[in-house]
Amino acid sequence: MVELQGITVIYNKGMSNEQKALSEVFLFVHDGEFVTIIGPNGAGKSTLLKVILGEVNPLRGKYLIDGRMMNGKPPHYLARFIGRVYQDPNTGIFPSLSIKENLLIASRKGIRSVGFSRLKKRGLDLLKGLGLGLEKRLDVLAGELSGGQKQSLAMIMAVFSGPSLLLLDEHTAALDPRSAKNVMDLTKRINAEQGITVIMITHNMEFAGMYGTRLVEFHEGSLIKSDNRKTHSTKDSKGLRISLSSN
Repeated sequence: MVELQGITVIYNKGMSNEQKALSEVFLFVHDGEFVTIIGPNGAGKSTLLKVILGEVNPLRGKYLIDGRMMNGKPPHYLARFIGRVYQDPNTGIFPSLSIKENLLIASRKGIRSVGFSRLKKRGLDLLKGLGLGLEKRLDVLAGELSGGQKQSLAMIMAVFSGPSLLLLDEHTAALDPRSAKNVMDLTKRINAEQGITVIMITHNMEFAGMYGTRLVEFHEGSLIKSDNRKTHSTKDSKGLRISLSSN
């Protein structure tokens, strides 16, 4: 699904502060995979996401999605296929708008010609699936939610339009342990039940060991390790399921 062939990124090339951020990186991510990326600061993890998002153009190498060349494609074009959740819970939402208004904005990303009543039902179904009671608080400003609630809303907004790929950049780092675990469980369910491919950067080694179908390690701009692992059942006592259908 996502294919990186010999990707090399050099910042400030030819200058005294030249820095090689990625060096001949080869990575193929299959449909439905949950890839967890680890590595120290400066290893190239964030640059990798920026390449996939179209925010950084590689000096060398090829970047493909579903066999189609994406080199040079602008971020707004790639946003058709990609959802993203950031480290700061306030970055993925509009804090000054209500929960309902946030969902309506998210619906405009990739869905066309869908009536208001169907959008409302879709939003309510998604919120109910979280088990947080947000479907009863549609007029509450998103900025008034807790950190875990904000990030859960940001996750729903990121996948509302049905992207094929979800990029997560330390999306639990700013949360307390309980909220972080809840958001990780939500991440796992989105991947397993909706088949959305996930690429997640994390410094949380516990989460890196618990979640994902493959662990990838970067060091000094190079991919040094890629281990597959068995997938596990995502069912739990709540039976939480997120539905992205428009029915």
